[in-house]
Amino acid sequence: MPLPLIPLIVAGAAAASTAVAGKKGYDSYKNMKETKELAEQLERKYKKAHTAFEKSKDNTNATFEEYGKLKLKILDGVMKEFIHEFKKIKNINFTDQTVIDSLVTTQEVEQFVLNVEKQVVKAGQVMAAGLASLAGGGLAAMGAVGATTTFAAASTGTAIATLSGIAAQNATLAFLGGGSLAAGGLGVAGGTMVLGGIALAPALAIGSFIFAASTEKKLEDMYAKKAEVNTEVEKLHAASEVMDSIRIATESMQELAESTERLFEVNIDKMAAIISRQGVDFRSYSNEEQKTIHNNYKLAVIMRDILNTTILNEDGNLAPNLQDVMTAERQKLSAF
Repeated sequence: MPLPLIPLIVAGAAAASTAVAGKKGYDSYKNMKETKELAEQLERKYKKAHTAFEKSKDNTNATFEEYGKLKLKILDGVMKEFIHEFKKIKNINFTDQTVIDSLVTTQEVEQFVLNVEKQVVKAGQVMAAGLASLAGGGLAAMGAVGATTTFAAASTGTAIATLSGIAAQNATLAFLGGGSLAAGGLGVAGGTMVLGGIALAPALAIGSFIFAASTEKKLEDMYAKKAEVNTEVEKLHAASEVMDSIRIATESMQELAESTERLFEVNIDKMAAIISRQGVDFRSYSNEEQKTIHNNYKLAVIMRDILNTTILNEDGNLAPNLQDVMTAERQKLSAF
């Protein structure tokens, strides 16, 4: 009779149902565990890349600031001393072929001295006010942008304000300084920072979607998020490489400026000794003494060119001719 089989069938169905439920429960647990582990893995990966980028950014910014300090020190130091001594000399004439390797008119020399003196005065104002007065990335701006550019729009009384404000004119400087950057309606506060065309999502935003995704039921969603995180990590790696290349180039410029400063100091001392010994009339100097004066002028020109060299262009990228400029200046210095 079939009736006695019904309890067995029901019991079998119940057991099967329990097994299926158990399987689903296990699968759900397994998926959630894998989702959580993947979320944690992605978070660690992103945080590692973001930490490396922050380090590169901070190091680059610090290098800009150090170079900015050096530029101001040079302008308020050897360049100021050069102007002080050089202006004492009367009847300077660099048109004698026995003295120079290229013709320089008296008007060119006078204009050069006038332009350098303006920068010296403005640098002196900044130094007198204290470097702490350079708020808003101004010191980094001094390092990243040529001295002519940083001081160009400034009257004598507004040099500090100009240095502080110029950071806002450059994408990378605003980015480095953490300032607000308007770019297509999005700024740092809006969640997007731009460096050479690389859009970087803030760490907080990445962390938010990782934590949100870790509560999802479907493992597929987390794998979709994995692709997004990997894309952002690649952006961070690329941005770190850009930062490192900018920092290395800046360090090279700083080394070039420092070596020129040391050479310049020696020659300025020689010029001061000639003035003390022979007086201030250039015409009374021997050929060797005249060459010493001219060497000081040439070194001042080289130093001016180094200080005026812009490391970053208007797009916030390394100036394309930077290496050529450094090579050319090193070649000039090798003649001394």
